[in-house]
Amino acid sequence: MKHIVWDFNGTLLCDAQLAVDADNAVFAQLGLPAITVEDYRAHMTMPVRDFYAALGVDYAVHPYETISRLWLDIFNAGALDAGLVPGALCAVRTLHAAGYTQSILSASYEPSLRAQCDALGLTPYMIAIDGLEDESAARKTAIARRQLDRLGLRGGDVVLVGDMLADAELAREMGADCILVPWGHNDLPRLVGSGFPVAHSFDELLRLLMPSEEGRNAP
Repeated sequence: MKHIVWDFNGTLLCDAQLAVDADNAVFAQLGLPAITVEDYRAHMTMPVRDFYAALGVDYAVHPYETISRLWLDIFNAGALDAGLVPGALCAVRTLHAAGYTQSILSASYEPSLRAQCDALGLTPYMIAIDGLEDESAARKTAIARRQLDRLGLRGGDVVLVGDMLADAELAREMGADCILVPWGHNDLPRLVGSGFPVAHSFDELLRLLMPSEEGRNAP
């Protein structure tokens, strides 16, 4: 493993509760029922359009584009206040000091993503930060392939760290390893069902990413 690809929302950015609050603020405006964090983590998927459909939102009545615009305005206003998951920046710095290269790959709109990474202190440690060219919150397969090609990496060189089943699916498509974390946008049972390891803390994540020299040399 040469390189760590980080998902951003939910993995590094502590924004699951903000996402639920934004959903409920939008739903209140549209006369839709509120959801809990548990509802959210049990249903959240990519692309986001499928998430609202799973909750029973009728796009003939409430167009996805209307929901998305309202949600983004609320979310972007609170993203920096949400801050990083405790321990995230320390983990990034530890990996950097150990000589690993790192990048961020997100389904967020890239200009917003870059501004948030700058403000939260992540940018100096990343050799690439890639998001979408629009605010569709679509799947990130294409930008993942472009990022690896640009960095001269193959899937086997990479560990993807994410918080959703969508990240596990992306890792399989990339031919990469994957470690999932349970503090983001999908609940633990869903993540365990992926078959990939789940790290319950950044300390555990670092132990998985940086095995001891003894472990590396073991037959």
